[in-house]
Amino acid sequence: MANKVFFMIVVAAILALLVSAAAGQTIIQKEEADDEGYISALPPSQIDTSGTTPGPGSPTGKGRPPRVGPNRLVNDGQLGFPNGLFGRSETTSTGTTDGQYLVFGWNDAQGFCGPPFGVACTPPALPGLSGFGFSADGGVTFVDGGAPPVINHAFTRGDPWLDLGGFDNATFYYANLSVDDRDASNLGVSVHRGHFASGVLNWEDIQVFNALNAPNDLYDKEAIATAKDGSGAGYVTVTNFIEVCGFPQAGAGQIELWRTHDAGASWQGPVVVSPDQTSPNDSTNPDCGSTQILQQSSSSAIGPNGEVYVVWQFGPTFNAGLPGGLSTNADIEFASSLDGGLTFSTPASIAGINSMRRNAPVGYNRARINDHPRIAVATSGKNKGRIYVVYYSAVAPVSVPSNTQSLTSSQVFVKFSDDQGQTWSSETPLAPTPPPTGVKRWWPAVSVEPGGNVDVVYYESQETSIGTSCNRGRRQGPAVSLVDTFWVQSTDGGTTLASPTKVSTATSNWCTTVSNIVPNFGDYIGSFSGGNHLFPAWADGRNGVPDVFTAAILGSGK
Repeated sequence: MANKVFFMIVVAAILALLVSAAAGQTIIQKEEADDEGYISALPPSQIDTSGTTPGPGSPTGKGRPPRVGPNRLVNDGQLGFPNGLFGRSETTSTGTTDGQYLVFGWNDAQGFCGPPFGVACTPPALPGLSGFGFSADGGVTFVDGGAPPVINHAFTRGDPWLDLGGFDNATFYYANLSVDDRDASNLGVSVHRGHFASGVLNWEDIQVFNALNAPNDLYDKEAIATAKDGSGAGYVTVTNFIEVCGFPQAGAGQIELWRTHDAGASWQGPVVVSPDQTSPNDSTNPDCGSTQILQQSSSSAIGPNGEVYVVWQFGPTFNAGLPGGLSTNADIEFASSLDGGLTFSTPASIAGINSMRRNAPVGYNRARINDHPRIAVATSGKNKGRIYVVYYSAVAPVSVPSNTQSLTSSQVFVKFSDDQGQTWSSETPLAPTPPPTGVKRWWPAVSVEPGGNVDVVYYESQETSIGTSCNRGRRQGPAVSLVDTFWVQSTDGGTTLASPTKVSTATSNWCTTVSNIVPNFGDYIGSFSGGNHLFPAWADGRNGVPDVFTAAILGSGK
């Protein structure tokens, strides 16, 4: 079965290319899913994987707030081939409201070793491409839990997303893409549920759901949001690459939602939030599929009265008539549901952006990057009900080939709405204006503390020459990516913002960081507000490999 699954993955990738080629003028773009891909095993390495994990003490450090505590390594040290594979990235975090019990998730390259993927290295105790870690002491110490358990033949295949909720407000939910070891075509979504007991996180059960037209439709990029009011509500949004023009999985993305109102015991759906944008989608039309608009990277949030809000990237547009077949612009789209996820408003653009798809950091080892917005809602405080959306945009349109180093800068922004998304504030930059080239800011993650303080963390890369070239992916050239994680806080509901504070205590050179998977640093980072603390989670290359790091942050006015 292991060989069958691995063979299926390889064959699927080949078929995707053949479908695109065979379609000719009919399908101009086969938008591949963003599953984590195995590159190759590397020879044994002398990379230092000891990490930076200070001993017990105040997780936020000392001194007057605002302040950032010590950087702490969440995952165990990594071993190279043949003992293991390097790469822990695409991070997510959540925890209890007092910040005592914390859970982190990530893509785990070790899952490619042994069954079901068949790479000839030492397999983990439990198979899966997602890992997790936890802390029961407020982020002073961490335990690497490995992969969540395989239950009912479902194992994880990346894109991890965590949240806390349930009837007891103490249930941890871990959503992932999944595959069934009895049926390699069953590539759906899984949701584990778990609780802490005696300081240990135990995963208790799992629910799995899939596209109704699978395997001709393919799920990708799921995200979960669960209510904190004891109602048991929860929602998973997902991208569905549907069958179009008679070609399986050839769409450019349809945003769908699954819902639970019994704390995750069962899931209902899907509801189409935004349908696939292939035009025309008529297999008898010789122009079928001539225009496609990418829809991807959704996330959702729940309002104080059970409202459901969803944001995602809309664009760029694929069309053979465009230069390079791809537009340089995109939108951030928004839709809302006031009936528990049964129906949604007509999607609307809340921001236009210059797409980052061809403007990835030069040290990113995948040829493209997603325009991934994030959303959060204040459920208490004087701005109760206010919706916050963070996103990023290149400072100018980027149309260079994906194998070229693009040094165009990018900026991160926030907008908010006080009327359930009908109108929005003007966009506010989260950091000073960057120069035209050489500074990229991206992947902002927003959360709202109890009481209303707003926190955003994001990556910043100095795209510069330091005397050594970058040989990551296909963007080889003189510039490298020197990456740090930053934090910005607003104590007045997003009206004004404090100056960015550097969270990472060591800069990562993405061009020298060794990883066995693509993308080497995932597709997003995470952050969680608990009590009076913020717990970001980011992939960090200071040890020479992508590791999961966090730092407890104590904000202003606490």
